[in-house]
Amino acid sequence: MACNIDQFLEQNTPKNEPLRGKYMKSFGYHSLMRRMPTVFSEITGLLKAKQFNLANKEEINNVIDKLELLLSEILNNNPLRKIDSTSTLSLMWNQILEKKFNSDSVVTWFETEWLFTENYLYIRLKEIFEKTKTLQNYDPFKQLKYNAFDESETTMIAIAEFLIFQFSKKELDNTSLKALFIQMLKICLWGNRFDLSLNIGKSKNITEDPLEAIVSLDKYILADHSDDIWNTLNVSIDKNPKKIDLILDNSAYELFTEMCLADFFVTYGFAEVVVFHGKSIPWYVSDVTKPDFEHFLNRLEKQCTSSALQKIGNRWNNYYTAGKFVIECEEFWTLPHCYSAMANEDSELYKKLTTSQLLIFKGDLNYRKLIGDINWEPSTTFKDALCRFQPTAVVALRTLKCDCVCGLNSDYETKIDENDKDNNYLNSTNYWQVNGKYAVVHLSK
Repeated sequence: MACNIDQFLEQNTPKNEPLRGKYMKSFGYHSLMRRMPTVFSEITGLLKAKQFNLANKEEINNVIDKLELLLSEILNNNPLRKIDSTSTLSLMWNQILEKKFNSDSVVTWFETEWLFTENYLYIRLKEIFEKTKTLQNYDPFKQLKYNAFDESETTMIAIAEFLIFQFSKKELDNTSLKALFIQMLKICLWGNRFDLSLNIGKSKNITEDPLEAIVSLDKYILADHSDDIWNTLNVSIDKNPKKIDLILDNSAYELFTEMCLADFFVTYGFAEVVVFHGKSIPWYVSDVTKPDFEHFLNRLEKQCTSSALQKIGNRWNNYYTAGKFVIECEEFWTLPHCYSAMANEDSELYKKLTTSQLLIFKGDLNYRKLIGDINWEPSTTFKDALCRFQPTAVVALRTLKCDCVCGLNSDYETKIDENDKDNNYLNSTNYWQVNGKYAVVHLSK
């Protein structure tokens, strides 16, 4: 299968333009043309393994056929269509699609903004399963997320033992408290390297010592506002209750690191409540849904053999029961909007976020939506790239996995050259933007 490439361009995405699959040197093109077949192959493989139940074997085969048709649509650059479903989320999507069809002369997989089409893929996947009798609530990525937990258990044990020891200490002085915060923030940042939507089908056993790793990885952080975030946390804000919101990305190890950071906020009085925002349906392979969140907590406490993970799982389950940890899965996060549109498209959610002391956005997709998925000049400030999205102080923790980035210092190229002078892939002009090796810690307030 191959799409008509007459309208494709052998170039990177132009500066200050949104990413599109038609630019053949962009990660959008690579994602649609190379990664999507791997995603579909993994889903069909898991479905075939599920055929032990003969009663739904025919239905599974029908789903596999529809998945192959959807992949063919993508690779042949077909026009997008409305979602054939009456679910609330699908109806919202259809309103957006109607506007898109009216405003754009061409709405195809590679011509339309990559952010739009990549989001659209996952609502189309949901449509396929919704139309079945036995798989309506099936999460095609669930086993992959469970496997990712297994592959990171050793590292989670090390962090849990460290936290339990830290939390057993008496009150920390401000210098020690700041040092612990920076450690938790960096552990949370680098947890974003392990993204199943980018590494699907590849084992990612995480065995490094996380506390040593975050020190060695500092040289790969191209923008670091950690000190400013700490200072923002320490400013007294008249918001009751004291609340911090964490907009989630991946499940398994990354979710673990986010709960560690949330525990820090609760334990040391920076927040009475931490609200985690997940996805309302299976999304981007490994993104956290409410069932993922609850299964994760229960697995830590009741299924792990490690006493440290059992203890930390019990602690976090108690937080969840007491309302100190809250999970909300608003529909907005599974729509194709950039966050600068939130005030108009979902004013209720925007207003809710204004009551937070700090919004922490994790990962690549959230970052892309924060800055409009535009190929900014890297020197563009994070605040400018947010395009007036500022319900409260906004933090982005992201390892770089696609072309768009902002807020970098003028010496970023020197830093990259210094880090990678002995590597043989420097001939790729944007390799550092897509390989997950580099990261940013941004703040706008």
